[in-house]
Amino acid sequence: MAVSPTNYRRWLLLILLTAVFLRLYAIAAVPPGLTHDEADHGITAWQIVDGMRGVYFTIGYGREPLFDYATAGLMALIGPTYLAGRVTAVYFSLIMIAAMAAWVRRAFDAPTALLTAAELAVGFWPVMAGRQMLRSITLPALFVLALLFWWRGTEGLMIKDLRLKSNHQSSIINLLVAGLFLGLTFYTYIPSRIMWAVFPVLLGYAVWRQRPFLRKSWWGVGVLLVVAGLVGWPLFSYLATHPAVEVRIDELRVPLTAVTQGNIQPLFKNTLASLRLFTIAGDSTWRYNLSGRPFLQPVMGVLFYLGLVVAIWQIIRGKDKRSRASFLALAWLLAGFSPVLVTGPGLSGTQAIGMQPVLYLFPSLALVAAVRFVKRRGAGERRSRGEVFSPLHPCTPAPLLFILVVVFYAATAVTTFRAYFIDWANAPEVRVQYETTMVTAMDFLNEYGDGETAVSTITPHAEHSPAIAQLTLHNETVNLHWFDGRYSLLLPAANSSTIIFPGFTPLPPALAGYFETAALTQSLPLRPTDEDRPLDIYRVDGAAMRGDWLNKMTEVEPVNFGGTVTLLGYDVAAVSTSSRPAFSPGDLVQIVTLWQVERPLDGAVLFTHLLGPDGVPIAQADRLDVPGESWQAGDWFIQLHEFVVPEETAVGDYPLTVGVYTCPGGVPCPNGQRLATIAGTTTITLTNLSIQ
Repeated sequence: MAVSPTNYRRWLLLILLTAVFLRLYAIAAVPPGLTHDEADHGITAWQIVDGMRGVYFTIGYGREPLFDYATAGLMALIGPTYLAGRVTAVYFSLIMIAAMAAWVRRAFDAPTALLTAAELAVGFWPVMAGRQMLRSITLPALFVLALLFWWRGTEGLMIKDLRLKSNHQSSIINLLVAGLFLGLTFYTYIPSRIMWAVFPVLLGYAVWRQRPFLRKSWWGVGVLLVVAGLVGWPLFSYLATHPAVEVRIDELRVPLTAVTQGNIQPLFKNTLASLRLFTIAGDSTWRYNLSGRPFLQPVMGVLFYLGLVVAIWQIIRGKDKRSRASFLALAWLLAGFSPVLVTGPGLSGTQAIGMQPVLYLFPSLALVAAVRFVKRRGAGERRSRGEVFSPLHPCTPAPLLFILVVVFYAATAVTTFRAYFIDWANAPEVRVQYETTMVTAMDFLNEYGDGETAVSTITPHAEHSPAIAQLTLHNETVNLHWFDGRYSLLLPAANSSTIIFPGFTPLPPALAGYFETAALTQSLPLRPTDEDRPLDIYRVDGAAMRGDWLNKMTEVEPVNFGGTVTLLGYDVAAVSTSSRPAFSPGDLVQIVTLWQVERPLDGAVLFTHLLGPDGVPIAQADRLDVPGESWQAGDWFIQLHEFVVPEETAVGDYPLTVGVYTCPGGVPCPNGQRLATIAGTTTITLTNLSIQ
């Protein structure tokens, strides 16, 4: 099954062009919006363009920086657009395919290389990963480059006559370059911290089966790892001195921690569930998969398992480069899949990204072995009849198999196109995950927006919906304000402003009365199947709404907390006819507080406490749905606080107090730093609640 160099280049070019088409087609529209993770990559890249530097970024759950630096290079040319990140992902995906083809051709043969490249070009998982603005795609691309150069270097070491100075120098250069790329993988994605082990593990196989290779190449592995360690040292040093920044690592190690405590059940459960990912049931998360779709479809799945058999057979009986390449491939598969075995099948499309290139090698091994078997059998039958064998003879099965293989991959490309661009991209769940409603709102503001605009969203913090807006809003006349309309209302400091409400953040009854002066101007058209309909645009008269709020609340003498925010009033739901609000144990208490912003306050949280006789809270509601980091001077906002009166509460009057504290991320915490008023106190008593 030989392929001439000219034909190899032609077929590889066709495969790469197919990959380019599937990755660039409708790149601005599919995925149909942005996830928070993608938007965070975008704003970080733009910050890099503006001069920010670092070996690790703490935004979100913390992440390695290489993808952001690469995206920043493109943003420097085309500006702060999410397309820069998506094109960067395409670039790394194509590098992965080309490098994988180059390695497989050296380690196995040209037909296996072409088939592996074809599978990577048209497979659903590689196409999806190659279009997402996520750092994970950089890991397989750089790892394959490291493997390719290391393989080239060790091939040079295996040449018997090392007196050829040029060959020796070339091997050293290849090993150094391989170490550079392997070191750079540490700056890509968390699974890189296990994948480097593939190379020393290969030496263990050499001890068993290939002592000559061990004697020639052991120091090549040493050079690779030393260079990789030196390249990765700045990152390792930073993480060692800042252990708290890796929030995701703490989440991932939970099953392993359970094992150290004698409980293997979580790890065992995750492992069993993960083994189904290959061919039975895939990740059910719509964000990075067509829900439930396994990595491989039935035909490719069967070929994968047959390819595993072929690889194991070569490992057992062979002592050539194919056998050690097969062992390396199996070790690579296990290393790349190991994070999923620990964490379970959720989000496996990114967690297992390290094994993506090698996953598609095994079906190729099976196909090539099958074609060669049929070809040998056909040749034997013709010789037994005394006929001269020719692989191009019309009765020879090989050409027919070749045609069937081409048709199969063409059909796979068509299937992937339909699954990705039609089924996945239009699924209502995907449109929710990719914030299509928010992108639609920004498109509206790009065309019609002007002035102060408040946007309600379930994710109002800077690294979430505001990050998406930063990459999609290009109308410089619009000034955005953010709040979560399920528990708050924000009124910009302007005579007239716009307020946008998506369907996911409807005002609760406790706040609806405070929005009566707003005028609905239009509802933006969304698909009937969209889950966050409608998208309503309101016009607000600032003076009228501020007056309405004050009329409906109990005004207090303005109290300023730390020079950042001022309490103006409050309202307590279900007020009795007496002078004090009356409740019973088990009742839901709803308190609405009115505030005016003086300046931003990172990590701000508002608290409302119902104090017991000893001054200790017996019930409380700590929250803030107008993020402090996005506060703008002069804005007014209303916050809804809710708590339940404990059943064991005795009859009596209980002080209801409010205040402000700060906590990282604006998340309620027990040890937050309270802000003091001008009088030096940290709490203000609003009223006494009568418990009857």
